[in-house]
Amino acid sequence: MFNLEDISKNIVSQIMFIVFIIMAVRAVASYIRQDWGAFFSGLTLGICVLIVVLFGPQIQDFAQVVGDAIFGDVGSDNNN
Repeated sequence: MFNLEDISKNIVSQIMFIVFIIMAVRAVASYIRQDWGAFFSGLTLGICVLIVVLFGPQIQDFAQVVGDAIFGDVGSDNNN
């Protein structure tokens, strides 16, 4: 059956992976030019993107648990 949610998660992961590849290439180019500020900022952003790509569902679940702890079950169907 066609499930738009699974496709959107897959597309987001693919886009983030492409961004990670771009950031890695930029970091290597900055390293070759010895532009250390651009190198470390690109490397840091690339690692952050990699974390989001690899642990996206876990981060989403964690954010939902934290949000529910702070604000309660705002978006659930149990609030009738």
